[in-house]
Amino acid sequence: MTFDPKDIHVVLIGNSRVKDYILNLELIRYNYEYGLDLWVTTVYNSYLDHLSSAIGENTFIHLPDNRGYGYGALDGFNEGLSFAAAGYRPYIAIFNFDVWFLTGNGFKIAMSEFIESGKDFAAGHHESHKWCMTDCMFFKREFLETLLPLEDKVLEERKTNAWLQNEMKGTELGFMNMEEWFLWSVKHRLELPDNNMNTTSNEELETIVAPLEKHWHRLQRDNHPWYRWTDKYKLAHEHEDDIKRNYLLKYNQTEGHNIKRFLGQTIAHTEVGGMKTGDGKVIKI
Repeated sequence: MTFDPKDIHVVLIGNSRVKDYILNLELIRYNYEYGLDLWVTTVYNSYLDHLSSAIGENTFIHLPDNRGYGYGALDGFNEGLSFAAAGYRPYIAIFNFDVWFLTGNGFKIAMSEFIESGKDFAAGHHESHKWCMTDCMFFKREFLETLLPLEDKVLEERKTNAWLQNEMKGTELGFMNMEEWFLWSVKHRLELPDNNMNTTSNEELETIVAPLEKHWHRLQRDNHPWYRWTDKYKLAHEHEDDIKRNYLLKYNQTEGHNIKRFLGQTIAHTEVGGMKTGDGKVIKI
């Protein structure tokens, strides 16, 4: 099967970074040549007075209970992926509000590689933690029927690893994070055996995820340890506005009223006797 935007369901999740979401949505809809063919679902778990629905997404799912950074992500994954799994589009992409594919071609390359791999899910490989990053993932729809729901459990062989214990001490969530929960869930849904050996280094962590290789397509992610930019896919997970402005200008991604405001550009007004369509074009009436 080859890339077809009508086969793809994009799920955007978040409980903050609303500005990033609005810009991301315009980036997808009005700057990808196929943007209007994607089905976009938004899962938002925060205050509705901070974000309006019906601004370009196909489906808006509001979760009134914001359970914080870790559990909020878990809720977003389960709600968004369950909705996509109930649909008909065979491939699902899920990423945070502030994860941007700057060009439609970059997203197409990433998704095409996943489709061609024939594997069940795709995610970047963290060089230190030896597991996948959940800020940007792809799934086969039928695999979600096996995988869901994701649960808040952690593999014992990860919790007892001395290197990982030390690494988690300096983080806000420790082991109770989306990456660890996803690993437990996917291994148990696939009924893969646990590895009960005690390990001390991060290199030994590879043995825990090795059984997943036939299911996991490793999406290229560059610039360890924060992975802010991957040039191959023009993929950014960036928090600095000036850097994001530079990316939008560099790749000439300037369509959309909010993008233009963000860039400080003039917004062209619709001419008298005309009407602006969803992709920003003006038609005569």
